[in-house]
Amino acid sequence: MATATGLRAYYAAGLFNEGERSFNLQVKAMLDELGVETWFPQEDAGFLEDYMSKGMTLDEARHYIFEQNLEAVRSSDVLIFNLDGRVPDEGACIEAGVAFGWDKRLIGLQTDFRAVEPGGNNLMIDGVLNYEIARDIGELRDMLTGTTGAVDLRGDSTTVDLRDIEHSYLAVTGPLGAGKTTLMNLMQQKAGWLTLEEPNDENPYLQDVYANPEDLAFRMQVYYLAKRGQQHHSLSRLKGRIVQERCILDDGEVFFPAYHAAGAYGANDLKTLLDMYHGLLPGLELPDRIVAVHAPFDVCLGRIASRGRGGEEHLDEKLARAIYDGYHQWWDTLDADVIWIDSGELDLVSSPEDQASALRTVHEALDSSGSTVEVTS
Repeated sequence: MATATGLRAYYAAGLFNEGERSFNLQVKAMLDELGVETWFPQEDAGFLEDYMSKGMTLDEARHYIFEQNLEAVRSSDVLIFNLDGRVPDEGACIEAGVAFGWDKRLIGLQTDFRAVEPGGNNLMIDGVLNYEIARDIGELRDMLTGTTGAVDLRGDSTTVDLRDIEHSYLAVTGPLGAGKTTLMNLMQQKAGWLTLEEPNDENPYLQDVYANPEDLAFRMQVYYLAKRGQQHHSLSRLKGRIVQERCILDDGEVFFPAYHAAGAYGANDLKTLLDMYHGLLPGLELPDRIVAVHAPFDVCLGRIASRGRGGEEHLDEKLARAIYDGYHQWWDTLDADVIWIDSGELDLVSSPEDQASALRTVHEALDSSGSTVEVTS
C-alpha cells in the first residue's frame, strides 16, 4: 500500500458537533494509517478552559491557541480544507488563505454535493486549492499518496504553475476528435483557467446536421457565428487566464469553407457567411495565441466513433476530412503563433505525465513570447 510517511498535514475544518467529530475520526484514522503527522486545531491546540485553569486570562488563552495553530500551518506540508456544509467554516477559510500565502499545498475535501455557486465553490476557495478537491476519504488518500490521476501543478518534477500568468486569452482549436475538450478541461481543473465552452448543448441544429447537411449546415453556421460573437464581446468584462473552446476564427477560416467543400451549401451561401464573418471581426477581441490540438486523421475518426456523441454516427468522412485539412491549412498561416499539442502522442485522459507535459507546453509558450494572432482577410 502506498503511504505518505513523514508528511505533516493541517486539517482545517469545523469540528464542533457530533457529526463533524465522527467524520473527523474517519479522516484521522486514514491519515494515521498512511503515517501522516496531523494537526487538528480544535483538538491539538488545546481548550480555553484548560489554559485559563493554569492562570491565563481569556484573551491570553485565545492568543496562545491562535499562535499554536499559526505555527502548525507554517510547519505543515499540506493543508486539508474540509468544504462540507452550506458554506465552509470561516476559521478554515482563514487558515487556507494563510497556507496559500506560504505556498503550501492545499487539498479540498468535499463530500457535500451542494455548491456555493453554480459550477463549483466560491472561485477564491477553488483558486487557493488549485482545483484539487477530493470527493471522499478514499480519493483524499489517493491524492496524498500520489496514486490518483491528478497532476500536482506545484510539484518539483512536473511543475506546471500557471498562476504567474496574470492575463492571457487562448483559443483551443482543432478538428473533430482531436482532444480539444479534454485539454481545455485539464486547463480548467489543473491550472485554474476560466473556460468559454462551445455553445453545443443549446445548439438546435447539431443533433441532425450531419444527417441533413444540405438543409441545416448554413443555418448552423449562422448560429455559431452569432453565439461566438457574443462570447467574444463578453471577453471585455473578463480578466485573468481565459481559454475558449474554438473561437470565431475557427468558423470563418475552417468551418465555412469546409462545409462548402463537402457540398453542404453553394458559393453564394459561403460568400454570405464570409461577409458576415469579416464584418464582425473588427469589433471583437481575438485570442492572444492559438492552441492547435492535432492527431492523425485516422486517430480522430476512431475517437469520434468511440465516443458515441449524438448525431455523429451520420458524420460523412468527406466532411470530417475537409475540416481536418482546413485546420492544418489555417494553422500554417499562423506560423509561430501556434502552440502545438500532439494528442496523438499523448494520453491526456489518464496519464499524469502526459497531462503535465501538455500544460507545460502551454506555459512555456506563453512565458517565452508575447505574440498575438493576426488575421488577414
